[in-house]
Amino acid sequence: MTAERPVDESSTGESSTGEPRGADAAAAVRPRRQRTVLLVAVACVAVLGIVAAVFVATRPTASAADDGPGTVDAATSTVSRGDLTERIRLSGRLGYGQAHDLGTVLGGTVTSMPAVGEVLDRGATLFRVDDRPVVLLLGDLPMWRSFEYGMDDGPDVLQLEQNLAALGFFEREPDEEFAESTAAAIERWQDSLGLEEAGAIEPGRIVFAPAPVRVAAQKATVGDAANAAVISVSGTVKQVLAFVAPNLKGTATAGTPVQLSLPGGATASGTISAVGAPSEQDDGQGGKKLKLPITITLDDAASADGLDDVTVSGELTAVKREDALLVPVIALLARPGGGYAVEVVADGDTELVPIELGAFADGMVEVTGGALEPGDEVVVPE
Repeated sequence: MTAERPVDESSTGESSTGEPRGADAAAAVRPRRQRTVLLVAVACVAVLGIVAAVFVATRPTASAADDGPGTVDAATSTVSRGDLTERIRLSGRLGYGQAHDLGTVLGGTVTSMPAVGEVLDRGATLFRVDDRPVVLLLGDLPMWRSFEYGMDDGPDVLQLEQNLAALGFFEREPDEEFAESTAAAIERWQDSLGLEEAGAIEPGRIVFAPAPVRVAAQKATVGDAANAAVISVSGTVKQVLAFVAPNLKGTATAGTPVQLSLPGGATASGTISAVGAPSEQDDGQGGKKLKLPITITLDDAASADGLDDVTVSGELTAVKREDALLVPVIALLARPGGGYAVEVVADGDTELVPIELGAFADGMVEVTGGALEPGDEVVVPE
């Protein structure tokens, strides 16, 4: 019986962006009697550049019958049971996330600015215009109209009342109606800030943001006219933004652990906290390539103390199959007419055992059918 062995592309190197390396391991074959392994490592297509290496190893293999009875001159690997895991290497940027500008539609002169690095939460003064505060409140909706008695009901009113309640100025259950109780709460809030107790809020006096912010930069200086970009802010927690191939969406999922290598040789653990939509990114060769953005949150924020806006590398390990029967991909032999087999060593001789295959990852393949057991020894190229 003649069988041919496929080349496992999953053992030919690992892309730094996590490109799959063995989903079609059955695409190439080589003769059983003359085993030739071609390992082509094409790795690290990322910020650091491109490295390519080619290794070719050829070894003639004699059959057990050629060696005489009771002898098998071949390298072997033990069939095992365990998790089939896939490793993806990546490169990203550690920092506080993408910054964006905040400002105001109020006319006047900027008279005070927060310091870079300052963290601002609900109720904090973002900056001052004509020596009166522009205040940060939390919420997803922007302020798009004045808050005043007689205005139509709406979710923006609910958002305002929730903030006033959180700050201790609104005493009833927040809803979408601007009532007398809303105006009274606004007056108490304005009095606490030294503002005129008008019971209404003009556009530009407050700025809504989804979460507390960190001042990334001062976009204006004291004495400038107030505008839409007075300060630049970012998130308050350091994260890593990285990009992987879009077809890894099923592997690089929220909750997946990642091991990070930081500048200076330190390491840190993290977890994928968000996965974005694919977008075009620089491919390092002057072109663009579709990539999947992933956000990695550090498990211990203190592990990145003193680091900001730096490049880090990482590796995530995802379990593709649990408790699977595993053999090396290079042990596979393609059978005439289709299907695969492995050479099992038993009593000093070899036997071709047909098997059915499942998932591939990191040079291993899941065996889903056939007379193969954990502990069996299968022939592999040296």
